Amino acid sequence: MDFILKELKRVSIEKDVKIYVVGGYVRNLILNTPSEDIDCVISERVEEVVNTFADRLSKKVISLGEEDKLYRIVDKNNNIQIDFTSMKGNSIEQDLFKRDFTLNSLAVDVYDLDNYKDKIIDPTNGLEDINNGIIRHVYDDAFIDDPIRMLRAVRFMSEFNFRLHDSTKRLINKHKSHIKKMPGERITQELFKILNNKNTSYYFHFMEKELDILQEVFPEIIEMRDVGECKYHVVDSLTHSLYTLEVIEDIIYADNYFEEHIRRAYENHVNEEISSNHSRLSLIKMGAFFHDIGKPSAKKVDKTGRVRFRGHEITGAEIVKSIAERLRLSIKERDLLYKYVSKHMYPLVIYKSNDVSGKTLYKMFSELKNDTLDILLISLADIIATRKLLDPKEDMGKYKVFTEYLANNYLTRFKDIEKISDVITGREILENFQLDEEVMIGDILEEVKKAIYNGKVSRRKKDVLKYIEDIL
Repeated sequence: MDFILKELKRVSIEKDVKIYVVGGYVRNLILNTPSEDIDCVISERVEEVVNTFADRLSKKVISLGEEDKLYRIVDKNNNIQIDFTSMKGNSIEQDLFKRDFTLNSLAVDVYDLDNYKDKIIDPTNGLEDINNGIIRHVYDDAFIDDPIRMLRAVRFMSEFNFRLHDSTKRLINKHKSHIKKMPGERITQELFKILNNKNTSYYFHFMEKELDILQEVFPEIIEMRDVGECKYHVVDSLTHSLYTLEVIEDIIYADNYFEEHIRRAYENHVNEEISSNHSRLSLIKMGAFFHDIGKPSAKKVDKTGRVRFRGHEITGAEIVKSIAERLRLSIKERDLLYKYVSKHMYPLVIYKSNDVSGKTLYKMFSELKNDTLDILLISLADIIATRKLLDPKEDMGKYKVFTEYLANNYLTRFKDIEKISDVITGREILENFQLDEEVMIGDILEEVKKAIYNGKVSRRKKDVLKYIEDIL
């Protein structure tokens, strides 16, 4: 980063132009937080200055908008992104007055960065707001000019543990409907930064209760406020879903909730990157929040007057698929959310049937595959969120022990046989038994895996070949 800043300073002097480092980089300097991005404002001859700087770094210039003179240079080796734009207005102060929040309306001339503390340009009192932990809008049309700033305000709250100024809260309430106009990918960008926070449930609750913007992002949740209360639920579906998200975070971030080997397995599993820097953990949180989104469309009242929601997991899965597509999530992410919602009742069905036989568990693990731990976690949070509201003193130990039993079986018995190419391959089966290519080798391999899981045959190749000979 020091090399980048030195080159910016050198180009500023050589070209006799003002280059200001603005926004997040200056804010993070004050907060002693690392930065991977630098935003720069150039007083004049922007394209010429950017090209000169790019030549020094032997990098390409990416144009983000010729008309607005927006340019980007990416240094992949050092994971640094530098954005350049022309100055809006006749001075850097006028430029800063058009930014989103006061904590981002700060600038330092690159020439002064070595002793920046006394050289910060701060026309909106951003330093005072940072010191007081406040997020405040800069100008009254800030959310009309860019509605995504409403979500960004919450994201900054979650990142810095700051509070939202009352005037900003009122302004978001006033202009909340504008969020609907935003492209899905921009909403997703801010949303996943909130999901990355350890206290996502608090900020989802804040968006719902304080800002009333959660329904603008997910209009599908509006009907959830009016359904859900039944024999097992004493609150509406949306309240339950927000509580489920809170419970799942309590479980995920607890130090000693599960047995140590299960905790380690979860820790490694949830940190997997699914796509576009979105972790499995973020999607699990979304799955927990959306698990009952199908209840309004599945609501039925039987002959006795009892409210039922049979099939809500199926209708909910279709709804969450549409949400994923609207947010421009990847196909893998979309399918994962679909699976979370459609299968979240699976563990509870097994629990109620009191059937943990090898046949039943193998069938479940075969269907859920690598997402087994995720769905066990969502199911556990769902049950705790339900039962704790019915009876706050109820001991949830039984369902937790049941969940750990399933997780243990999956980790110690099923995971070892998900791939058995180290024991036997389809090609070896064809060669050893002179089978035609048309024979369903996949079915034979599935029978082998099932037999190993149930203890009918060992993992030794000779035993597996003998077993195949017998079943053929």
